[in-house]
Amino acid sequence: MKIGKIRITRALVITVFVSTLLIEFVLLFMHGCYDGDGLRFNLREQTFSVEEGCVCGGGLNFSSEDAADKFSVIYNKNIHAFWYDSYNPSVLDINNLPACCRVVLHDDTLLLHRLPLLPITAYNVYRMSGCRRVRTLTIVTDQQGKVVHYRKNNF
Repeated sequence: MKIGKIRITRALVITVFVSTLLIEFVLLFMHGCYDGDGLRFNLREQTFSVEEGCVCGGGLNFSSEDAADKFSVIYNKNIHAFWYDSYNPSVLDINNLPACCRVVLHDDTLLLHRLPLLPITAYNVYRMSGCRRVRTLTIVTDQQGKVVHYRKNNF
């Protein structure tokens, strides 16, 4: 009788453990494929923002209109940390980059505190959000590299 209880208990523990792992995997995958909505720019505060997600979570990519200047802002932690900590930061100040985001230029990670925006340049900006690409913004800088105009693109 005691051996039967041990077998049932062992089978129950294994079943609960496997079920828990399966549920966590499904939830983790679903959360990893969603990292917020939209991409907006605030001219007054010089910030990018998203709703319920990390701005640089999937990658914030910049390309000048002539494609001569390209760089990305990425989340600097491994993919598992990205899934668990994807709600920070939802705002990215171009003059004060958060510690969890890094600028990548020509496959080199740069430890910058400000986005390397060139003066008098128009940049197409898009954000990879989990499993999808978010609509493009175009930002335009003045002589000091400050963003003075932006527009949402429909493509």
